[in-house]
Amino acid sequence: MRRLALVCLLGAIVLAGTARPASAQCVMCKAALTDSPEGRAINQTFNRAILLMLVAPYLVAGTLMATVFRRPLAAVLVRRLGPGRVRRLLELRLLARPAR
Repeated sequence: MRRLALVCLLGAIVLAGTARPASAQCVMCKAALTDSPEGRAINQTFNRAILLMLVAPYLVAGTLMATVFRRPLAAVLVRRLGPGRVRRLLELRLLARPAR
């Protein structure tokens, strides 16, 4: 599970890194920003704002889904592994953290 999350995260980083900055703009926005000197000055900031607005709903939906399905997923984990084994895994994980 942890490996799958890591692979998905790395894939998202690679895809985000290969995207062209201007690909976030529609044709009319790009024309408006490249025609004037002021538009050219704020072009990069505008691209980042568009990408942020694109990512934000997915973050909210993902957080909501994780919150809603947290207990059912934990129940399945306990049912499959057994309560004692889950407790031992959690204790090992908590003990493995360095002291603050």
